[in-house]
Amino acid sequence: MKIKQILAERKLKKLAENYRHNPVIPNIETTKLIGVIWHPTQKVAYQYLKEYFNKEQVIFRGFCVFEDDVNPHENSNTLTTNDLTWIKLPRLEKIDDFININFDVLINMSLKQNLVLDYITLLSKAKFKVGSSTDESNYFDLNINIGENRDSMYLVEQQIFYLAQLNNKNNK
Repeated sequence: MKIKQILAERKLKKLAENYRHNPVIPNIETTKLIGVIWHPTQKVAYQYLKEYFNKEQVIFRGFCVFEDDVNPHENSNTLTTNDLTWIKLPRLEKIDDFININFDVLINMSLKQNLVLDYITLLSKAKFKVGSSTDESNYFDLNINIGENRDSMYLVEQQIFYLAQLNNKNNK
């Protein structure tokens, strides 16, 4: 394991120890603000999710995380490798606006978690965080196991389904 990765993991672990999060189970029917972390290869699934929530008149904000050394147009809703510190964690000034929004739900669409995604998910002030990770230690309030079906569209459909199921259990 590289020294930079060891230092980044240590920093994330220390942040996690000091971070307090009390999840609030969302009511998908009254949710007003959704945040989504996504990867550029997931554009079709991202658009599906955006259209789904726009029909419900939900404010929808995406944050695209590029893993390759690319130069998309400069945008406050993107993170590139140029926006990382020397230990490969996001610079706070780049993610600060996004993580400080009190989303009703934060949806992490990524099929494979990494330190950057874990860092953003952990620091997010979202009331409820949902995603998919094979790691037992993750920062989701709802971790959806999609098994071998490693498809973005399947994941977002499952995320919508299980968020709706939480509502059914709360309303009984």
